[in-house]
Amino acid sequence: MLLALLGVFVVVGLMQFLLPKPQQPPQKKNQPAQQAQTQPQPAQPANTPAATGAAKPAGKTASKKTPAAAPKIPVKKADKEEESVLDNGIYKITFTNRGAVVKSWVLTEKNKDGSYRYTDNSGKPFDLVNQAISPQVGYPFSFFTYDKEVEKSINEGLYIADSESKEGPLTFEYSDGDVLVRKTFRAEKDHILDVETEVTRNGQRVQALPQWPSGLGDQLAPASFLSSKVDWQQEGNIERKSPASGGLLSSKKWIVGGQTLPGPYNWVAVADQYFAVAFMPLDPKDATLVTLNNAAEAPKYPDRPNDVKEKTNIVGMAVGSANGPTRMRIFAGPKAVDLLEGVHSQPGGPDLRGVYDFGTFSFIARPLFLWLKWTYTYWIPNWGWAIAFLTLVITMALLPLRISSMKSSLRMQRIQPQIKAITEKYKRYSITDPRRAEMQKEMSALYKKEGVNPVGGCFPLLLQMPFLIAFYSMLNNAIELRHASWLWIHDLSAPDPYHILPIVIMISMYVQQKSAPQAGMDPAQQKILTFMGPLMIGGFSWGVASGLSIYWALSTLLGYVQQLVINRSELGQQVKKTMERRATRKR
Repeated sequence: MLLALLGVFVVVGLMQFLLPKPQQPPQKKNQPAQQAQTQPQPAQPANTPAATGAAKPAGKTASKKTPAAAPKIPVKKADKEEESVLDNGIYKITFTNRGAVVKSWVLTEKNKDGSYRYTDNSGKPFDLVNQAISPQVGYPFSFFTYDKEVEKSINEGLYIADSESKEGPLTFEYSDGDVLVRKTFRAEKDHILDVETEVTRNGQRVQALPQWPSGLGDQLAPASFLSSKVDWQQEGNIERKSPASGGLLSSKKWIVGGQTLPGPYNWVAVADQYFAVAFMPLDPKDATLVTLNNAAEAPKYPDRPNDVKEKTNIVGMAVGSANGPTRMRIFAGPKAVDLLEGVHSQPGGPDLRGVYDFGTFSFIARPLFLWLKWTYTYWIPNWGWAIAFLTLVITMALLPLRISSMKSSLRMQRIQPQIKAITEKYKRYSITDPRRAEMQKEMSALYKKEGVNPVGGCFPLLLQMPFLIAFYSMLNNAIELRHASWLWIHDLSAPDPYHILPIVIMISMYVQQKSAPQAGMDPAQQKILTFMGPLMIGGFSWGVASGLSIYWALSTLLGYVQQLVINRSELGQQVKKTMERRATRKR
């Protein structure tokens, strides 16, 4: 089996290199040129005549400005850089008037005991803005435009701020005599922010899209950016894009920097493992999405941010209106299921539950999560023990399948002498020889006589796999496990700090393999499987979340106990005596 899996991986890897690259889809005739553009054109040097007109979208004609031309609109610029704050009790957003962008978005919601509900690794209120990456690629709510000269001007200018209260509206205005910009922010309840932006040049609207280009605040080391996604819902269909695709042997990017994708969009979100920012246009049909993928340097060791840095790709998005002012609502906060289901993208529109990815077996994972949360809320107020209890219930529910699998393996072990005799009888014939059909008939007659199903040991195990995969998807994204403690573990979303659970998994899996009969397996193969299987699973569980390790360790221990019970049953004792007699004859 291991050799077969290795062969599959080798073939898939070779296919990545040998198969021709997929062709780009042809541009639709009625698609605007600015939407078909997938990459902003590189900016030309400022001293070249073409610099002022580079990378402008089709249909947007900018008037030429000579040095002697007088400003057509009044200049609006602040004298110095200042900060403004919006605070609704759930979040506290700090803006700077340089570019009218967000410098920090701190989640200030508190628990009943007065502690902050969402914290960073140092125990401070969690900041959604990535302070290490934003200075390199841009702060939230800066603009993406196809004219990089205009983009630089409106993202670096000093805006004039006008705020009525701590909840807004907070309005920023800027003009250099050629381009006029207005941004308005208003705090709603919970994790929602209203945003309205408009950019004009010489009285003509400029397609400038508000962007979130710099990842999220809990992405510290380069590896953490691999969990980034750009998700969106488009006419009821949910699409998910990862930083890269094509397997480990491919460098092809799924998220292409500067790729323009026309709407409609109910919502577009940048998400990682536990947090998300979703842009929800008030007019989905008029919305345009530009995917972002920029290179930046992230600290290799988060506890030493100024030490060693590595290059990594930062994914983001820019969303706005294609034809007029951009009006949208922003959700920024934790990927909590009940919270996402309570936010609707538009009045009467879909909610944000699609931001939470329950995986392929979502029909199993979602009820499991709701059951786990109910257990924690009303019965066992500790996430670790709640997971342990749920594991016990699932293991007992799957007990008939495990018993069926174990009994099938025991029966197969009992008839191994007859199977070997039939195999020896026909081994001199080639595989293509018609007389091989007689061997299959004798095998089928033996299975029928003894009441054995040759796939009976595998099929019940396959039925258990969806539960394991669903449990993995559910626990891997549950923000409720973030910073939750259990016994010696202080964060169930992080790996076991002392690796006790992975060691328990390896030992319990080893003893279970030793106690289970291996029907028809060569002794050398059995020895390899007995040692390699636990080592492979242990290595995989070494770096997974502790919450999943609790499930895995307890499930393996319960499987070993069930194996011991089956071995002591009447059928198990019969197989044991048969194997002992067989061993005595060999000696």
